[in-house]
Amino acid sequence: MFQVPTKTQYAIRALVHLVHAGSASVATIAEAEHIPAKYLEAILSQLKSAGLVISDRGRSGGYRLARAASIIQMSEVVQATEGEIRPVECIDNATICVVSEGCLPRRFWLGLKKTVDEYLASVTLAEIAEPGLANSLSAFRKRPAPAKMNNGGN
Repeated sequence: MFQVPTKTQYAIRALVHLVHAGSASVATIAEAEHIPAKYLEAILSQLKSAGLVISDRGRSGGYRLARAASIIQMSEVVQATEGEIRPVECIDNATICVVSEGCLPRRFWLGLKKTVDEYLASVTLAEIAEPGLANSLSAFRKRPAPAKMNNGGN
């Protein structure tokens, strides 16, 4: 089944740590979040390249958020660590599939991608960093299930 990669999980944990700490060194974040320091350095470098964190040099240096947590979308974090979400390879180019444009399941994959993209864009880092996340996002989880199609009793 689908699983969020460890790199993205670590990136989110590190960013949440920065929301609460304001600024922190790699060593401090690594110890607090139980993330291997070398791996965290590489992740923070990706987040820096994406404009999500800023590194400060010097004795009291470390990392801090580049923008307010309330305007950092989780879609940006996933994009920075994993790139574009593609549940299957044919999302961007139907011609790489042997069935090509005639592939009926492709509509399902496109719908899945759209749903995941919309959800990630709807959640901010500030929401993730708050203990009440479950309550604030419950409306998304309570969406009614699509009506089942009647196949004429067959």
